[in-house]
Amino acid sequence: MAGYISDEIINKISEQTDIVEVVSEYLPLKKAGKNYKALCPFHEERTPSFIVSPEKQLFHCFGCGVGGNVFTFLMKWEKISFPEAVRMLGEKLGIPISVEEEKGEVPKEEFYQINESVANFFQGELRKNKVAQDYLKRRGFSEKTLDTWKVGYAPASRVFLSFCKKKGISLERLRDLGLLSLGKEDWYAYFRERIIFPIFTPQGRICGFGGRVLDSSSPKYLNSPQSPVFDKGRVLYGLNFSKEAIGKEKAVVLVEGYTDAITLYQGGIRNVVASLGTSLTASQARLIKRYADEVFIAYDQDKAGIAATLRGIDLLLEADLKIRIISLPRGMDPAEFLDKKGAKLFVKEKDKAISYFDYRVNLEIGQSSFLEPEDKLRVVNALFPTLSRVKNLIKLQELIKKLAHRLNIDESLLGMEFEKFKRRQRPSFSPEIFKVQNDQEKTEKILLQLMLNSTEVVRVVEEKWDVDYFVDPFYKKIAQRIISLTKNRKLSPSILINQLREEDASSFISSFSLSDDPFRGIDKKKTALDIIKTLQRNRKQKKIDELRKRIEEGERKGEEEKIKEWLEELTELKKQILLR
Repeated sequence: MAGYISDEIINKISEQTDIVEVVSEYLPLKKAGKNYKALCPFHEERTPSFIVSPEKQLFHCFGCGVGGNVFTFLMKWEKISFPEAVRMLGEKLGIPISVEEEKGEVPKEEFYQINESVANFFQGELRKNKVAQDYLKRRGFSEKTLDTWKVGYAPASRVFLSFCKKKGISLERLRDLGLLSLGKEDWYAYFRERIIFPIFTPQGRICGFGGRVLDSSSPKYLNSPQSPVFDKGRVLYGLNFSKEAIGKEKAVVLVEGYTDAITLYQGGIRNVVASLGTSLTASQARLIKRYADEVFIAYDQDKAGIAATLRGIDLLLEADLKIRIISLPRGMDPAEFLDKKGAKLFVKEKDKAISYFDYRVNLEIGQSSFLEPEDKLRVVNALFPTLSRVKNLIKLQELIKKLAHRLNIDESLLGMEFEKFKRRQRPSFSPEIFKVQNDQEKTEKILLQLMLNSTEVVRVVEEKWDVDYFVDPFYKKIAQRIISLTKNRKLSPSILINQLREEDASSFISSFSLSDDPFRGIDKKKTALDIIKTLQRNRKQKKIDELRKRIEEGERKGEEEKIKEWLEELTELKKQILLR
């Protein structure tokens, strides 16, 4: 990490902040015993299940599972990062936030400032270049739009280098940002003689650039390479401008490129973002989910666009988003559609957008009015992977029913075939192994809950067990952090959340902390010792199973010496289990 806010400052802000006061600024809270209640702002409900605890300085919704501390709440509500939430509260309290840097590393702020200077330079170059200006005018962009989106022009390499040297910008920093490369003899600019589209973070900082040629040369589009402030797969172009409209409508129009996003935004369709090409990523899908519940995909309907739409559907389903497809004429992208037919007609097409499932079925069936059994089988096999990503069982049942109707086949038979498909997708382990894994995870979860409840249990775990042996990596990470915190200071759920800084961990910890204590009246230390014995036995049993497999394999290969060693180890492990 290039820069971080010290734990001392984070804890100071946390200690001086009252979560009830902060949440009350956003929600009407009602006293309920020692806690406060409200309707959850993160999902629809009629009965309040959103709890805020002044004692533990936590919140948790027992309806949708979201939870955490005051920083988590601001991150969820304001759609901001952890450092931004810390700064926001720090400013309210008048606590100055200093960002510390790892030794030898460059502050991210320096990179952002360089990008800002370069973007201003590109904007100035656009004003000097008539050819680039004429191209953008032909695309229908107004001067106001170009200024808002900071569109510019990258001149020849020598001009860019001259500017950088004159401004005293470090060439090494420019290389780190992907703006310069070092050739055999000298430096040269990455972007040359291209229209430049700055790429922004959701907060409006310039993190990278995209460039488009003015002629037919290749590549047509070029993006900044990965840098300390830019990762193409984690950014949505235009989100800084559109996030307010997206949040208001709870829906986003997803397009491929810069000009599509800018054209739609200029045309009054403000809830638009671009995926920076045809390859939507899982990170981008999760970013969309932070702001919207529904996605309207408006990719080009050429071969590449159709393939991208299909990939996007699966990723967006994984993010639990509602998906609809806007049908555009083949060979026409959204920008061209608006240029030729106008924004009103695009909105009409958006209103007529079909569900992703109908889109998939139509694509597979095509123009056929009659399907042979082989055709139906092909359609089913093509649709099953997409169906397997649907998380809601009621919705899944509706889609199976719809597919059965479209293909004129028996719904129950189709359901049976889908269950067979799901079984084939699962790892080929025996049910016994699944049971052992599930039991192990449940046992680890109970031990973790005990650790959150009692520092005495934490000391017992540290003495009698090694948390590195946790099978579940999520539980292991939390357990490691609990032990680390207990050594240095009093364990607090809120501080633990600050240390982990993960949404799943925040919800997990707040759920345990604000639920009724399941261990009330039980000897926690003795329970923890019993659990540790079970975990130790399970670990030894797993080692025994592994040794048996090695012995079987060794017998086939004739490895007599190794078999002798393994048998001795196996006998010793069996003795240890019997002695316990």
